[in-house]
Amino acid sequence: MPKSQDRGVEIPSTPFAFIWYAIKPYKKWFFWSLFLVLLSDVSAGLQSYVLKMIVDRANSYTFDNIGYTSSIFLWVLAYPFLILGSVGAIRGGGFILNFLTIKSRIRATKSLFEYLSLHSLSYFNDRFSGALSEKANTVSQNISRLISSAIWNIFSFVASLVVTFVIMYSANKQLAYTFLAGIVILTPFNLLLTRRQVGLSDKAVELGAKLRGYIIDTITNIAAVQQYARRFLEISRLDKAMEEWRVAVLRSNNFREWVLVINNVIVAVFVGGIILWAFSLWSKELITIGALVMIISLSHKFMKDLSHIGQRINELMEFYGEMKNGLNEIVRPHDIIDKPNAQRLIVDEGRATFENVTFAYYKDPRLVFKDLSFEVKGGEKVGVVGTSGAGKTTLVKLLLRQHDILGGSIRIDGQDIREVTQESLRENISIVPQEPMLFHRTIRENIMYGKLDATEEEMIEVAKKAQAHDFIEQLPQKYDSMVGERGVKLSVGQRQRIAIARAFLKNAPILILDEATSALDSESEVAVQKALQALMEGKTVFAIAHRLSTLREMDRILVFKDGQIAEDGTHRTLLKNKEGVYSSFWNHQAGGFIKDE
Repeated sequence: MPKSQDRGVEIPSTPFAFIWYAIKPYKKWFFWSLFLVLLSDVSAGLQSYVLKMIVDRANSYTFDNIGYTSSIFLWVLAYPFLILGSVGAIRGGGFILNFLTIKSRIRATKSLFEYLSLHSLSYFNDRFSGALSEKANTVSQNISRLISSAIWNIFSFVASLVVTFVIMYSANKQLAYTFLAGIVILTPFNLLLTRRQVGLSDKAVELGAKLRGYIIDTITNIAAVQQYARRFLEISRLDKAMEEWRVAVLRSNNFREWVLVINNVIVAVFVGGIILWAFSLWSKELITIGALVMIISLSHKFMKDLSHIGQRINELMEFYGEMKNGLNEIVRPHDIIDKPNAQRLIVDEGRATFENVTFAYYKDPRLVFKDLSFEVKGGEKVGVVGTSGAGKTTLVKLLLRQHDILGGSIRIDGQDIREVTQESLRENISIVPQEPMLFHRTIRENIMYGKLDATEEEMIEVAKKAQAHDFIEQLPQKYDSMVGERGVKLSVGQRQRIAIARAFLKNAPILILDEATSALDSESEVAVQKALQALMEGKTVFAIAHRLSTLREMDRILVFKDGQIAEDGTHRTLLKNKEGVYSSFWNHQAGGFIKDE
């Protein structure tokens, strides 16, 4: 059973086990809801029995017997009390079930998010974030559906069956056993009759998910739709997807209706047979008129439940299948986990050592690195260059332990990063990526993501250092301005400076600059470069860049080629080797960028 490593909590990967995990802290409410549903069914069944007693007593009533009149009145009085008891139990069960399903969904959603957040970067790279979000939401929703369906439909049906059998048994044993035998035969027949609809329903659900995915994809790329004037093309494709979904839904719904028609006819014949038999028993004076009325009442009530039991079981199976699919996708073993008793990383100098590091991506036979070794001293500023695919970004991911190496070791101040907690490792590393990762929140919240307990003064100070304060002050809501999804309301240079301000505030001893200026215009680059120079002070720096001019002032430059360090030295030293890789890069630059070979 997979575990959530931050708390050591086991996360079940099967639907019913996960449901129990979600409701376990509130299990007393679960059992209370079962009790109230049972109470409601008992009360409903007893109403038919009370009706029998009223009819039988009234049938033998004599006006001169006052005591007999009182007993009839008591049975009549019992009827509305049973109705109130049944309704009260149903409503009480409803309130409890509302509380239970909401609490369990919150617990499930939080647990799933915690578990999901601990998956490796490879896991997320192989999947659509929207699909993962939808699967987590489906699991959470189906907890409510399965609990409600199991209690209100399946458990209630079984409880009602038992109550009906017991009351019928009190009238006639043979009739009761025949009724029970009929239910035992009709219930699986119901299930078999509606089984085909599961496939039709799955097809409708699949096409519905495809339709939603298409709409999301189109809206996400609405800029391209407008720029290429392809609005009518997208509308046409949407019409086609909607027509496929419409046909699938109509076919599924129509099949459901035909199933209900056939099922209702079968159930009506069965129940009608029970009632005719009861009438025959009454005509032979084997049961009373009250018993006949009671059997008709019980049969009528149970007919509705029996007519839909197949549908309800199939619905439960559908919910179960959807939930199982979501759990299989989310609750799988983590690729990268903290070792038992892993300690927190303690950084004094910020020295980083790669020793005989070998690495390949999952299911890719090609090695990115083989026996790669080098060391970066504490406080040293190192540039990393190379053509696309040389391993520059992979180097950063390995340092952050977003992937695990196949061999060798990566150490920070002598501590193997596999021996320390991932959280403490990443707390000591700041990164300014090429594409700033901004949340659809305010500028204030995005900056303070680097240090949650920072003061207003600290936030403004780092914004000034990042050359961001001036443009923020010109915005209508200033630091309370929303940046939009992925920061789209800001320019690339503005987003980059927000990211730098966040890194300033985090103030980690190790800093990674991953192509931090490659997408900027000249004016923005000047401001960002100035901010980066201030940010690098006193830190161990890994600066990845295609634009070699940004690395002139680095203490060292590591030149990667085919996953190996081809050259290692300062900008000036490397240029002296006219036949070297770095000199080749420098001489073949176009607009300050390395050309891909």
